Amino acid sequence: MFNLIWGSWAPSKVVAFSWTLLFYRIPTCSNLAIRNVLERTSNLNCDLGEETSIHLVLHCNVVDKVWQKVLRSLHFNIITPPTLFVHLACWSEEASHRKICKGVWLIWHASLWVIWRERNEKIHKNRVRTIDEIVKEIKVLSWHWSLSRLKIAPFLFWVELEPKKLLKERKTELILSLSPS
Repeated sequence: MFNLIWGSWAPSKVVAFSWTLLFYRIPTCSNLAIRNVLERTSNLNCDLGEETSIHLVLHCNVVDKVWQKVLRSLHFNIITPPTLFVHLACWSEEASHRKICKGVWLIWHASLWVIWRERNEKIHKNRVRTIDEIVKEIKVLSWHWSLSRLKIAPFLFWVELEPKKLLKERKTELILSLSPS
């Protein structure tokens, strides 16, 4: 399992986040309540029970819809497993070749990272995006990571992405974010 996580093409901070998440050490409401940083609160994403690491990234109703769309795009057929270790193993089994596995792990890491960032955007900036916007962000982010990490042309899992259009959108977003308001 160690090699599956740390052998990914995802950026090291994302891999470290995924590793931390596998051991339920990210600062969810549940973990913060255990440390007496927060009072016990319900799940901020779906209001169905406590916000634990596993619920946040696998079993939340909103997140389940995100995973289903990502999996459908990849033509994977995976039932949501009880743990992230099993989830990663299922993703690995769907890929037949080692290089394809690395691309699949990159998408897995991107999915976890975007789900975490979306949760934080909702809490800290009161920003909520649609399922389709979240899935598109996963696709774009994993595509960008593959472009920046590979010495050869990236393996395009996301056939429906239009590379020139994406680069133009990203450039526009970057310019807007850097310009004074």
